[in-house]
Amino acid sequence: MRHSSCCAGRRPTERSVLRTVQVLGTVLVVGTLAACAERAPETVALFRAPPVANTVDGVVFESGNWEPHLAAGEEGVSWGNHRAVVELDAEATGADVVAVTIPWRRRDHAPVAKSVVVVDAASGTQVDNTVIVHVESESGEVRFQPTTASTEYHVYYMPWQSTGGYYPVVTYPDLASTPDAAWATRARGASDADLASGRVTQIQSVNDFHSFFPMEISATAAETAAFMDGALNGWRLFAEHRDRPVRMRHRIPQHWASGEPSAGFESRVLKDEAFTFQVAVISGGSDLNALDVSFSGFPDTWLDLWTCYNCEGVDENGTRFTKTVDVPAGEVQALWLGLRTPENAEPGLIQGSVTIASAERGSQTVPVTLEVLDARAHNGGADEPDLMTRLAWLDSEVGTDADFIIDPFEPVGVEGKSLSILGRRVVLGASGLPEAIESFFTPTVTEISADTSPILAAPVRFEVSTDGEVQAFQPEDFTVRHVSSGRAEWETTSEADGLSMTVEGALEYDGMLEYRVSISATSDTDVDDIALPVHFVPEAAEYMLGLGRTGGARPPTIDWTWAVENHQEGVWLGGMNRGLQYVLRDDDYVRPLNTNFYRNQPLRMPASWFNDGRGGISIREREGAVVARNFSGPRHMAAGDTLRFNVRFLITPFKPIDTNEHFETRFVHQYVPVDSVIEWGGTVVNIHHANEINPYINYPFFALDEQAAYIEEAHEKGIKVKLYNTIRELTYRAHELFALRSLGDEVMNDGEGGGHSWMQEHLEEDYHSAWHAWRVDDAAMLNKGTSRWTNYYIAGLEWLAENQHIDGLYLDDIAFSRATMKRLVTVLHEHRDEVVIDLHSANQFNVRDGFINSGMLYMEHFPFISRLWFGEYFDYDQGPEYWMTEVAGLPFGLMGEMLQDGGHPYRGLLYGMTARKYGNVDPRPVWTMMNDFGISESEMLGYWLDDAPVRTGRDDVLATTYRRDGRVLIALASWSDTDEVVDLTVDVDALGLAAGVSAGAPEVSGLQAAHEVDLAAVTVPAGQGLFVLVSAR
Repeated sequence: MRHSSCCAGRRPTERSVLRTVQVLGTVLVVGTLAACAERAPETVALFRAPPVANTVDGVVFESGNWEPHLAAGEEGVSWGNHRAVVELDAEATGADVVAVTIPWRRRDHAPVAKSVVVVDAASGTQVDNTVIVHVESESGEVRFQPTTASTEYHVYYMPWQSTGGYYPVVTYPDLASTPDAAWATRARGASDADLASGRVTQIQSVNDFHSFFPMEISATAAETAAFMDGALNGWRLFAEHRDRPVRMRHRIPQHWASGEPSAGFESRVLKDEAFTFQVAVISGGSDLNALDVSFSGFPDTWLDLWTCYNCEGVDENGTRFTKTVDVPAGEVQALWLGLRTPENAEPGLIQGSVTIASAERGSQTVPVTLEVLDARAHNGGADEPDLMTRLAWLDSEVGTDADFIIDPFEPVGVEGKSLSILGRRVVLGASGLPEAIESFFTPTVTEISADTSPILAAPVRFEVSTDGEVQAFQPEDFTVRHVSSGRAEWETTSEADGLSMTVEGALEYDGMLEYRVSISATSDTDVDDIALPVHFVPEAAEYMLGLGRTGGARPPTIDWTWAVENHQEGVWLGGMNRGLQYVLRDDDYVRPLNTNFYRNQPLRMPASWFNDGRGGISIREREGAVVARNFSGPRHMAAGDTLRFNVRFLITPFKPIDTNEHFETRFVHQYVPVDSVIEWGGTVVNIHHANEINPYINYPFFALDEQAAYIEEAHEKGIKVKLYNTIRELTYRAHELFALRSLGDEVMNDGEGGGHSWMQEHLEEDYHSAWHAWRVDDAAMLNKGTSRWTNYYIAGLEWLAENQHIDGLYLDDIAFSRATMKRLVTVLHEHRDEVVIDLHSANQFNVRDGFINSGMLYMEHFPFISRLWFGEYFDYDQGPEYWMTEVAGLPFGLMGEMLQDGGHPYRGLLYGMTARKYGNVDPRPVWTMMNDFGISESEMLGYWLDDAPVRTGRDDVLATTYRRDGRVLIALASWSDTDEVVDLTVDVDALGLAAGVSAGAPEVSGLQAAHEVDLAAVTVPAGQGLFVLVSAR
């Protein structure tokens, strides 16, 4: 018998019915499987567990579907999301005191800390004369004075208040009424036998989503004790269906503790179905450590298909891993098990066992019987995600084809130690580090020429100093390996006195040049410094981003040191057509959180570079070069010590700018009818979250029929559709949420809880609340961009491209890596002919985000996106160098758009930027002017060019020229505080114009009136600008 160890290594209405699941004894779930009377159709609905009876203790648990007392997003008080319906006999309505015991079976840790409010159902008013006799998890007793002849009262037992807004603070204050003192004395002093009583008929949630039933209706202490009584070695297993995810960590559901014992788990499966179920491990009174899950008894073709998602998986880099699962005393741990059933499985019964073994408390086994139906699961069942069929996406490896290269990039070329990529070349020295890095991009960044522009002024070398001298390392020869079309690698080792250095390098097709440098001590060594000076030619260091400075012109001198409160680990130095970003790391690097949450997971200081605060970066102008010296300072290395001095370079620009495509692509950033997109002049519509066809943040898998219909209509009318979908926050509506929480903090960020009332009531702890899109009452929590959720995300994009035919993505700040971005574009380009991806960021240069420039943070993603939209809190009053580095994107081979306050139309067009149609921002007058000129057919000649054909002769008024056959558009923008009269120098020959030209300002509604312009005396309003059209007379 084969044995497999896991930890060692639009839905049809037809439903199958199993009898109610019951459990006790060693195992778990039961069911009687009826044989199919006739052959099933090719595809049928997936099997769903039979409903759990919703009457418990004679009380019906249901949804009340009342109008919430406090609208989402508002500030104020709500009576809560949960209530008991209490009925009184007619004679009790006139009683002085009525007593009622509510068997609410609560899951919250401290029920006594929450108020109880009694409301007259007829009038909707709170009953003041109310006293709470006791509140416990299992039940509570309330006594109140009926206020009218009403026979129905509602007892709310989790009232809360909220500060409202996008980041609500929700608390559970004392909202108890103040009863009449004499009445309260009578009520408290009376015995139950002397009081009229009410009866609880229903326990209700405000709606189905807020319901606790059935998986959060707790077993009583007695029921739990009976459930655990006789458990082998004091712990127990319970197998549960996939459509009832285990939700409670510290309690078991009531329905587990009811009914008769059963001997196994039974279900039905289809061919090619991503099937899952759970085995809950209840630890009992002591810890269970190092659980091992194994499968046996199944047919050989099934054995190796099983997995335990809690025990093993494939990480975001495609590496298989295993995890240790421990269950602390008194807790419940769900283990999610699954397989993809064979496509050629024979109909009939499949049997086997799942064994859970612990390190010190023995093992237990769950027999499993699956009936294979003669039908196939459509899309593997992925179209029914509430059945956890997409858990398999956690281990997806789609998008990892190393030979897939997106346009316009080219394969990495290798000739000896010379490596070429699109528009750039790297020549390696003997040490494996760059001898030279060159750019072939023209200063317009629109073309690639045959002429090279050097980036480095000298070879890159590690300088290891001991006893006041730089060690001379003797390197071994090496060969560059072409490991795939998109990647080349090399490795070499160098030796010096008492030290060894291994350089592992790689270059990828987008311009990522990464190094893992290991410096080891072969004997005890006192090191003065380990440094990496990078010598730039001045033209490749005109601008700067990083090191705690807003983007702009590079200052002559920089001195920077590491600080954990700052999300800073490197710098970009560059000119328009050549530059380098580099970041300094070690093997323990973990991507920090960003966008308001950096301090919750800040940068891990790299032990090598940081060196207990001795490391840093200095930048100086020296001997005709700009030298960025990356130093680590003195240290002692004992024999055998190894330090990782990892460096990742990005060579900019990444790709040529396509001005035609840029100006032909107009974004409407609103969910509006497709005809409105067309009327407004848009070619692409971004569907944000919090609307009818993409309601929930970063989980675009609801309202799919409506979404598909919208996309189909848009495509028929020539409009592309992109969805908001990223990794950073995840909606609390995600089907897999509780399965993800069973993985601990692997996918979901740990935190102090709080936030939306649903999260506090159903999650209680160990989560980090985030955005609340109150318009659709969607609350989110932080998840990790460097986890298996990355695999899920990429597989989900593949599903959206294949099934919904999306044309790309709107990325709103992101928490995932460059490697994930590369997978993302690979998957989309594999399934869609054209892909549009725009990246939005609010300015990250603030204390919450560790003073990192958005461009610095996201530069690793720039090769793979189509457009920038840098965004809220960017300061458009800053000078041209700020615009160039922080918002325009041009030095990186990108173009952008403006957001904050609608942008600055004149300054924006210096860089090819307009606003997009968004909210009350209306760029259509500028678009119209651009269309009338035919800007998409023009050549953009920026003010930064040495041979710019139009010059102002000033630094505070600049001109960018758009040239096309016989016509020129000049965009003038001013940073002057006063109106200026500017004498333009116009090179008519360079512009292809005759000596005699006419010039005028076109009308742009709401911006400028039409008038003639004298190019020798152009009036430019203070802080504004002018659009001027020039043509031959």
